[in-house]
Amino acid sequence: MKILVLNPNTSTTVTERVAGLIRKIARPDTEAVVAQIEHGPESLQSFYDEALATPYTIQAVRKANEEGFDAVVLAAFCDPGLEALKEISDIPVYGLEEAAFSVALLLGNKFSILTEKKHKENVKQQQVRKHGLDLRFASVRALNMGVVEIATDPEKVKRTGIEVARRMVQEDGAEVIIMGCASMAGYSEDLERELGVPVIDPVAVTFKMVEGLTELGLRHSKVGLYARPAPQKMN
Repeated sequence: MKILVLNPNTSTTVTERVAGLIRKIARPDTEAVVAQIEHGPESLQSFYDEALATPYTIQAVRKANEEGFDAVVLAAFCDPGLEALKEISDIPVYGLEEAAFSVALLLGNKFSILTEKKHKENVKQQQVRKHGLDLRFASVRALNMGVVEIATDPEKVKRTGIEVARRMVQEDGAEVIIMGCASMAGYSEDLERELGVPVIDPVAVTFKMVEGLTELGLRHSKVGLYARPAPQKMN
């Protein structure tokens, strides 16, 4: 199978961190291509950033359809433009947030999200409500680190992440922790060892899920929510 792991920003640092993890976990018979969009913001830290990145992400997914990929993993936890991508793509497109939420529900009663900056706590709360998971949600807490900083300072991420996540377990009642940023790829094992609860690396979990679903031949339904949009005349 041939899977595109697409970083919908232009940070080569984040792309390289994601690629390093994918190389470790991909099956020998899986052709995994890790790439980033050609133009757009360096990181996605606001709704505005996501809006800027989405047209270039759509272009990349259309290209993946033409080049014979079997599936696309959108490697940003905010799932930018995911619904539109599922509409225009004939191959499945999977988002990290959506996949991580689904797996968290299998592993414990309530989950918490470790995010980057303080303002992203409100964003994650909104996303949980969007998916109707309020009753299974314990909390979200921030590392207070930027996306690129998270990718380049693993010791600080692990040290701060363990401290923050321990509070989510002990004070908020979390049974599962989700690493809420693609730039946190590869850090989950150290946190899980210290915390004693499942810690979901969304890049790893989504990629392995996609391998399995692709092998089974499953893909998004196109008769309702993700039906292909009608052609529009562009002025």
